[in-house]
Amino acid sequence: MVTKHSNQSRLKVALLVFICACFWGLSFYTTKIALAAGISEMELLSIRWTIGAIAFVSMTLLGVVKVNFKGKSIKTAIYVAMFQPCFYSIFETWGIGLITTSESSLFIATIPLMVLITGRLFYKRKFSRKTGISIIIALIGVSTCIVFADGFTFEGKFFGYLIISVAVFLGALYCHASAHASETFSAMEMTLVMTVSGAAFFNAANLAVGGRFAWAPLADADLSVISAVIFLGVCCSCICYIIFNYVLSVMNAASASNLISNSTTAIGVISGVVLAGDPFGWYTVVGLFMTIGGIWLASIEEPMDPNEVIR
Repeated sequence: MVTKHSNQSRLKVALLVFICACFWGLSFYTTKIALAAGISEMELLSIRWTIGAIAFVSMTLLGVVKVNFKGKSIKTAIYVAMFQPCFYSIFETWGIGLITTSESSLFIATIPLMVLITGRLFYKRKFSRKTGISIIIALIGVSTCIVFADGFTFEGKFFGYLIISVAVFLGALYCHASAHASETFSAMEMTLVMTVSGAAFFNAANLAVGGRFAWAPLADADLSVISAVIFLGVCCSCICYIIFNYVLSVMNAASASNLISNSTTAIGVISGVVLAGDPFGWYTVVGLFMTIGGIWLASIEEPMDPNEVIR
């Protein structure tokens, strides 16, 4: 655990958490850059996860990442991968294109809370009154950022909120499925299956709906768009998971999940305001603190699974 390490080790972990949070927090903004350039949601997902798969497979072949699938049923891992990245990423990317960067990051931040809710509904897992109040506080925080923003009209973005909410629900289901799969597969093995499955699934789906093959959308794209897509593939779909897995190995799982989740949300909102020009006011500050505070309080009462941070 980090508490047993030197100050240098603490600094290393803190730096890695910051890098991971920056990458995942900026993913909302870079996704909007790619979508605004005319790349469809399915084309973007096929390129992103193809890049991620190439990067992760390359590191596996070079021995940077260690995996061992001998004697293990790959079907279980593929089942988990269908939730994330396959179904989850479709709704997340679709939703990001319909609402602001800040709104997207706040919605996605509630996945750990949805894990608690779905655990209660589907698996009869109980949580305390304090945790229930924490969930309500976080949801009120998200609502505050959205409802009090300048020019807000519920009818105008209702469909976007609905789509991103489906992503949150699917993200929670992934957490439950991943928790079961973790009894057999290591985090690195699951990440390898996720990246390869994502690449295969999204390329097939993209071609099925008439999208352009793999790299074709980048042929006439400018440098900012190409950089955004590479960033999503290498940094968000590959490097972040490696960093997260390392942090989990030297830090309490619940604390690591909570720290990265909250940091990602904060950077997501800040990048939306500073880079994407999202509305900013008292409601942004209050909503952000309520959302992060609610998630933090819930994590204290109900330790989260290591896989409950998703990006």
